[in-house]
Amino acid sequence: MLALALTPVFAADAPPAPAAPTGDYVENFDTLYNSLTVQRLGTMVELRARSRRGEFLESAVDQADPLKLVVEYTRTLYAAALFQPQPKRVLIIGLGGAGFHRLFAQTWPDALLQTVELDPKVFDLCQTRLGFKPTAQTPVTIADGRMFVKRDTTQWDWLILDAFRGGYIPPHLKTKEFYQECAARLSDRGVFISNLHEGTELFYSDIRTIQSVFSQVVLFNPPDSGNVIAFAVNYKTPAITDPAHWENAAGLTKLFKGKLDLGYVSGEHIPIPDQAVATATVLTDDFAPVEFQNVVKSNNETKVPSGGTTIAP
Repeated sequence: MLALALTPVFAADAPPAPAAPTGDYVENFDTLYNSLTVQRLGTMVELRARSRRGEFLESAVDQADPLKLVVEYTRTLYAAALFQPQPKRVLIIGLGGAGFHRLFAQTWPDALLQTVELDPKVFDLCQTRLGFKPTAQTPVTIADGRMFVKRDTTQWDWLILDAFRGGYIPPHLKTKEFYQECAARLSDRGVFISNLHEGTELFYSDIRTIQSVFSQVVLFNPPDSGNVIAFAVNYKTPAITDPAHWENAAGLTKLFKGKLDLGYVSGEHIPIPDQAVATATVLTDDFAPVEFQNVVKSNNETKVPSGGTTIAP
C-alpha cells in the first residue's frame, strides 16, 4: 500500500516546469509519484503517465476549444447531474489536465469545485502546459486524497474519484473503509462517482466494494473507452437504478451550451454484472490486492481505459 501524505505538499515545493516550448513538442518529467509525458500536436495537448505497462492518457485539452471534453469518460462524469442536477460543492480527487474543470466552471459558475492532487508536478504542468487557471471557485490542494477526505468536514454534492497513477488507482483509495469515509462526506442527495477499469478481476471487486457501502449503485460505460463510471448514493428512494427517476436529460443538456449531450450520455447506462460481482472480493484496508487483481484478466477484451488509454507498449 502506498504511504499516505500526512501533511499537504504545496505546488511551490516542487521545482517549476520550464516555459513550454513553442510549436509541437514532447517533454518527459519524472516525479516522486509519476513519470509524465506532455505532448503537443497542433492545438491538442496531452498529459500521459508512463509505467512498465506503457503510456496511459491522463488528460487532453484542445487549446483552440478548451471547453471541449476530449477524453470520452470525462463526459460521462457529468451523468452525476442526472441524480443531483444542482451541485453547489464538488470534490474531485485527481487533477490530471483539468479537462473536466473548464466546462464545469462555465456551467455552474457559482459552485465550488475543489480538487485534491497528490503530485505537485501535475498541478504545475496543468497550468504551464494545458492552460488551466485555478480560481477561488476551482481551488487545488496538493495532498493525499484520502487524508483530505478524512480531515475535511464539507458535505459534497458530487464526490469524484479520478486519481490514477500509470493506469491504476492507488490501493488505499479503493477500499471499503475509504468509501465509508466518502459516504460520510456526501450531502443528503450527494453522489459518489468513481472511474473504474473493466476487463480485470479488480473491476468486479470495485463494484462489490462500492455496493457494500452505498445503498444504490449504477454503472455507465463510455463507448470504446475501457472505462466504467460508477455512481453511488446513500439513499434508497428514489431508485436511481430506474431511468424514469432521473432528471430530464434534454433540459440539463441546455446548460452545457452545445458542449455536452446528456441524452447521449444517459444511453451509456449498463446493468451491473451481478453474477461476477457476487463472487468478487470486498477490498478492505487489510486486504486490497489491487495490483494482483488488475492483471488477472476475466475475459479476452483488449480495451484499455482512458486514465488508462494505452499509447505505446
